[in-house]
Order: sequence, then C-alpha cells, then structure tokens
Amino acid sequence: MNVAARGFSLATRAMGKVARLLPDGRHDPLSGQSGEVGRDVDRLDGPAKVSGRVRYTADRLPARLAYAVAVPSTIAKGRITAVDSARALAAPGVVVVMTHENAPPMKPTGAYATLKGPVAAAAMSLPIMNTDRVFWHGQPVAVVVAETQEQAEHAARLVEVCYAPEPAVLTMTDETAHTPAHSVLEESKTVVGDPHAALAGAAATVQGVYTTPPEYHNALELHATVATWDGDDLTVHDTSQYPYGLKEMLAKKFGLPLERVHVLAPYIGGGFGGKTTAWPHVALTVAAAKLAGRPVKLVLSRAHTFHMTGGRAPTRSSITLAVDTDGRLTAIVHDALSTCTTDEFAEAAIASSRHLYACPNIAAHQRVTRVDRIQNAFFRGPGVTPGSFAMESAMDELAWDLGMDPLELRLRNEPGRDPISGHRFTSRHLREAYMLGAEAFRWSERAPTQRCTPDGRWLVGQGMAAAINPDAVLIAAVRLRLCADGTITIHSSTNELGAGTSTAQVQAAAQRFGVPMEKIRFLQGDSDVAKTRIPGASAATTTLASAIWNARDRLIRELLTLAKATGSPLAGRRPVEVETRDEGLFTRDGQGETYRRILERAGRDHVEVTGKSAVPYQTVKRTTSTYGAHFAEVRVDEDTGEVRVSRWAGAFDGGRIVSPKQAASQMRGGIIQGIGMALMEETLLDERSGRIVNASLAEYHIPTHADVPDIEVHFVNLPDPQTPLGAKGIGELGIVGVAAAIANAVYHATGKRIRDLPITPDKLL
Repeated sequence: MNVAARGFSLATRAMGKVARLLPDGRHDPLSGQSGEVGRDVDRLDGPAKVSGRVRYTADRLPARLAYAVAVPSTIAKGRITAVDSARALAAPGVVVVMTHENAPPMKPTGAYATLKGPVAAAAMSLPIMNTDRVFWHGQPVAVVVAETQEQAEHAARLVEVCYAPEPAVLTMTDETAHTPAHSVLEESKTVVGDPHAALAGAAATVQGVYTTPPEYHNALELHATVATWDGDDLTVHDTSQYPYGLKEMLAKKFGLPLERVHVLAPYIGGGFGGKTTAWPHVALTVAAAKLAGRPVKLVLSRAHTFHMTGGRAPTRSSITLAVDTDGRLTAIVHDALSTCTTDEFAEAAIASSRHLYACPNIAAHQRVTRVDRIQNAFFRGPGVTPGSFAMESAMDELAWDLGMDPLELRLRNEPGRDPISGHRFTSRHLREAYMLGAEAFRWSERAPTQRCTPDGRWLVGQGMAAAINPDAVLIAAVRLRLCADGTITIHSSTNELGAGTSTAQVQAAAQRFGVPMEKIRFLQGDSDVAKTRIPGASAATTTLASAIWNARDRLIRELLTLAKATGSPLAGRRPVEVETRDEGLFTRDGQGETYRRILERAGRDHVEVTGKSAVPYQTVKRTTSTYGAHFAEVRVDEDTGEVRVSRWAGAFDGGRIVSPKQAASQMRGGIIQGIGMALMEETLLDERSGRIVNASLAEYHIPTHADVPDIEVHFVNLPDPQTPLGAKGIGELGIVGVAAAIANAVYHATGKRIRDLPITPDKLL
C-alpha cells in the first residue's frame, strides 16, 4: 500500500474516533407527520414534458448559433504530428476548425473525486487540445464549427490527422496493479481481525472469481453544450448534473472571475452518473465559441458518447467466504481489481463486502490498473453495483454448499453495527425488507434443488440478492421568496434528472410551510442561485430538504421581525413559539396570521431568505446506507440458452418515502438497468487499438419493453431518525444486487454458475 493510501486510511480511522464526539442529527418533525410527504402524487413536470414544452440543452437556439462536431483520434496513445484542415475549411458553411495549434489556452483543473479535486467538476485533468499528446482512442483532436449540423459533420470527415503512435496499456492486469489513495472516499485496503486464521479454522468455505465488463450509461438525452460569449461574460447551457461545479471549472479554465460565468441546466434527460462530471467536449465548446466569435452548440452523437465520455470500469473480484457450523460468517476476503487513468478515479467494488454482513474477520482490498483509455465515470451505484454481483453470487454459492436457504443465510448474518467501523447505523431495516420481499414473491414456495421446475423447453428458477448503497447528505443552498399572495418560490442550483426531484421537493416544502402544493414553485438548474454540491450520490432529496428546512427557520425569524412593528398577534413571539401551518404562522393555541396578512400589515410585496443545508454530523458519526432485497424468477431456454426474466419483487429500506410514485419509478428503472447489466450490456474494446467496436445502440444492447417483466416494488417506509424528512437517497439502490439475483436464479434453473457478466446464451450452452 502506497503512502497516499496509507495516509488516507490513517485519516479515515482518526476521523472515525473523533466522530464519536459529534452530535446526532436534528430530528425532523416532518419525518413522522402525515400530509403531502408520503402521498402518491403525479409528476408535476409530466404534462410539460409530454407536450414538448420543456426545453433541454440541445433545444437552445441563440441568435447566430453555429454547430460543432469533434474529430476523434484514431490511436490510443502518441503524438499528433500534423493536422491538415484545408479541405474542411474549404467545405460549405465552415466557420472555423479548432486544433491544438489554434485553440485558446485552457488552464488545467483537478479531476472530480480525486485528491487533487475532490469536489471539482472536471472528468479529467488532461490538457485536451492544448497539447499534441493523445491519451486515448477517440480523444477529440479537432473541432469543426459550421453554419449547420450537417455541414459540420461533413467537414469533420475531411480533417486529416497524422500521428506518431506509442505503445498503449489497454489491458487490466495484476502485474501493473496498485492500491489507489482512496476508492471514492472508501479505504482501498482494510483488514479487521485475522481473516486468514479464520479461513484455516472454518467449517466451510467458498471461493470464486467474478468479472463485470465495461458498461455505458446510454441516457436518452445525448451530452450537449451551448456556449455564448458576451465580451468576458460566459453563458453555458449544458447537460450537467453539477451546474455550480461546472461554473467553477469553466471560470478557472478560462481565467474568469466566478461571477462572469453562468451555467444553466434545469432539465436533464437522464444521467445515471455519466453527466456528473464535465467531459472535454464542454470546455472545447466554450473554446470554439470564443474562437468563432459567436454562440456554438455541440451535441455528441451516440458513437461519440462512447468515445468521448466515460462509462463503468471493468471489474474482477476474487472472493473467499468462510462460515462456522451455524452458518455465520467468520471471514470475508475480497480482492477487487479495476481500471483507472492517470487521475486515479477508483471505485469501491469492495463496499458491499465491507458493510453488508456481520463478520469478525474482513480483508478488503481495491486495486486498480492504469490504462490508456478514457477516464471511467460514475455509473448508478458506482463500485458497489459490480461488487455486489460478486459478493451476492458468492453468498448464494455458500448457501448451496451449506444446504441452507439463501434468505436464511443472510438473515443469520445481519449486523447490529457496521462491521468495519463499529459505528451504529442511523437506521437499518434490511431484515424487514427481506421479509417483505420474500412474502410478496412467495419465496417459501421455491423448489429446493436445481433444474427441477421445467416448463416445456424452459427451465424455471428463482434467485435472490441483498442490496446496499451508501447514503449521503451533501452541501446545498436555496433562495426562497414568499410573495404577498402567499405563494412560495424556491430556487436551487440542482436540476431535474428525471428522478422526480422537483415533485418530491414541492411535496415536502408544501408540508414544511403549511401551504397547498399549488402554491409552491420549485425552480432548478441555475448555477448563480447558490453554492450547491449535489452532483449525484442520490443525495438531492435529503440535502435540499435540509436547506429548505433552514430557509423555513430563517423565514420565521424574518416574518416575526416584520410583525413586531405592527398590531399582529404575532408581535413579541419567539420562533420556538410558532409553527408554519394553515398558510401562515400560528402558535399552538391558534394565535397567528396568514403569510398574506403578515406581509400586508408590513406593506411588503415579498420577503426573501436563503437556506443552507446543515453539516451532516450524524452521517459521519454513524453509518448511513440504504438497503434492499431482490427476488427474481428467470426462464432459460434449454435449447438456445436464452434467458428471460419472468417475475420480480423488490423490497427496499430507504427511510421515509417522500414521493412513493416517483420512488417506485426509480426502483423499477434501476432494476431494468440491472437486467441489462446481467444479460446483455458489454462494451467491447479492441485491445490492440483501444477502439470501442460496438459504439452504437444497434450493437450495445440495452433492455427493451419485451425484456422487462412486471416489477413489484415495496418499501419498508420507516423514517430514519437522523436524516431530513426521515428519508434516504434511493436513486441508485435499485440496480445494486440485480445482476446477482438473476445469476443466482439462472443457477437454480440450470445448475450452471455464471461468474462473468453478461450472462449470454453461449455461456449456458
């Protein structure tokens, strides 16, 4: 383990000791109240979306707009020796061709989730188009700007680039692996107890190696950027999940004061983590607009999305489990290998092995191999999703070896505290999720042996897996305006990714302020509103709720200050004496006034306050995660090896469910992505050249409606006493464990254990 990894580990353990002294979270009274929170509500933005009134980034058409297309490199590593853009410049409609020879200077910025840029927005720190170096196959080496999209695409094909290739590292191997400084804020190497001694004295052990391939997000909306310069003022519309971070990045990259950069991204057509960070095309669009002297739009094609943005890294997990005679785990050894680039963004495939099961002896080690590919990216449940395929498959193998029900094995190994840190949980109701899911699925009716439920040529099997995903409350701020008509407008720098964030926030705010939902407006995606750092991590619901809660407290103080100088029955009241309900401020004995009356007495047409999320001491002091249990049924064609998922039930512990309809949709979406991961998704890389050979939806397969069964979703719905609204972030939880549940069901159906995803017919024949 290197110095950086050892230092991070020591700092983490020191923080763990100090954490015991921190206060618990402030109990949110809304967590247990009935009202708008917890009510089934249709999406508030649904009508605008289906009628086409919502404008996404690519819909923006500023005056004098030009269109840009990037030219990808055709080597994986080396130098550009010459660029001939003469034919492109002579093509109809071409405005400019930008290369490393004429691109404006762009200052380097740290990469997100690395030690150099833990909260930065850049996907990588490499100086793209400010150097003649090529770092991966598909890197933008030129940008063509033209009057129309078609003219730009045609001219891009006319740019000729010559290279001096160099040997590239394209394969994930043990020989070049090292321990990263950290794995997305998890320790990269952890040892608790004496795992090897426990293995030697175990009643039973299982060992297996499990692999997952590179995968891509393939959100419905393509990555897009529209950049407009007005002197030294820069306005950017982008498909970014992180508007404020992008504002900071562009200000630094182009040497601008922060206030001169304005990023707008109110609606995103799906992100899944792929739009958390800014890929090189974002800054290149801004640079091209500066060079062209007019607004420029760049929309990556589907193929360029594969080449110019990152996906989930491949993983290989070697897992050994040991148990005593009662089926209780005595040792977990998980060695995981993945890829990264020079920026060392490493995911924690070891997360579920560290936190899911009670075990006195755990060794978890995450290693990475540096490769000459594009930087890997966050992808729904980063690290824990591929890692859970390994861990939950191994648990199933152990259950079969013991002759024990896989559900019973998991129930016997439920921890009372976090197995690594020893911290208490903010809440953990996985046991309830197991029972809820098992009952809905009728798990007790499952056949006890493999290959014993044929249906014609189909073999039918059932499998299960547990799910865990770290929960987080991050940093957010909001601006709130109460108007004289009693309406409340909340402005946030976050955006609507399609998860129903705005609907959930309006529900919670309506109950928080005691007004009908129709009197709340929630406006998103403006970097200039406030500093907000919620690029992902399923953290929007709770973090924004914390900021709005703080804004509510500040609003009460402001309104009581106004009431002092009037004849209001609230005059002289303290904040602790009043509640926000019935569209105003009232004491518990009913004395008070509506918001409209308070502002009318004071002669004000509005009051504006800001709110900041509280420091989440409780999530440092305690372990906070979301949990779930998947139950799957598959049908395997014995003649062709085709696998169809025929039935599904999932039960989840995500604290208080704020907006059940949106939450269930999120779970189904995650499960569908997990079905793709299990059965079809695989990025095929030619390891001779570094080229992705299936960079299209014709060849990179994702699930269609025909691949998806009816999916039952159930929630435990017990509030977490330590979090805002009693809620937890669940957007990523749905995908975790899905691939393992399917693999375990396939084994039950066929007797064949598949440890390498995806589970394709050739592996079953």
